[in-house]
Amino acid sequence: MATMLPPSGEVPAGAGCDTKDLVFVHDAFRRLYQVMPAGVRGTPASDPKRVRAVARNVLLVGEALHHHHHFEDDSFWDAMTARKPACAIHVDLMRQHHREVAVLIDATPALIDAWCADPGPATSEPLAVQLEQTGAVLRNHLENEERLAMPVMQEVFTQEEWDALGAQAQKTYDRSQIFLFFGLIQDSLTPEVAADLMKEIPAVIRTLYKFYGRRQYERSLALLSAGTAVPGYRPSEGAA
Repeated sequence: MATMLPPSGEVPAGAGCDTKDLVFVHDAFRRLYQVMPAGVRGTPASDPKRVRAVARNVLLVGEALHHHHHFEDDSFWDAMTARKPACAIHVDLMRQHHREVAVLIDATPALIDAWCADPGPATSEPLAVQLEQTGAVLRNHLENEERLAMPVMQEVFTQEEWDALGAQAQKTYDRSQIFLFFGLIQDSLTPEVAADLMKEIPAVIRTLYKFYGRRQYERSLALLSAGTAVPGYRPSEGAA
């Protein structure tokens, strides 16, 4: 197992940021990949319309994870190694993990197509197993990122840089993805923390979420979980 490295290189003046918002996103992915296998298994083969709806949302989550990892690859790793060269071994590990997750995500659409074409245990079970495998690899990656890479992020990025990266990241997601993850994050927080989070969200997103996005999020979560309890989820608390 990789261990923390001693400091090396130069940390820019004024660096230091709060990265808790990244943990919120990680937790949302953890929850989704924990419930989606049961959600696929619990979707009746006799309801092809629901099968297709679940399939669309599983694809949405996979695409969101792809976007998230591509954004990290483009925005974090080079800056971290340039500002703190000693973290290069951990950055290499993060890149390797992303490649492993990408292989699993890229293999999922074919399983989804097979399930939609012929719903039933013969097609739903391979998809559910694939999602379980993806979740296991992802959880290992996120644990290592939070333990090894995020402390470096907190040291080498300024708060202004981090906030700008967060705003940029929001633009890489489809609106449906934003609503799903924002809703899941909000409902996993205490009302006080959720209220603070809302202050950082652009007004247009808050308005769309209140009048449209939350219902979309709840429908998507119901489809993906198929009645399975979502860890950290409290329906009706912290609603906009």
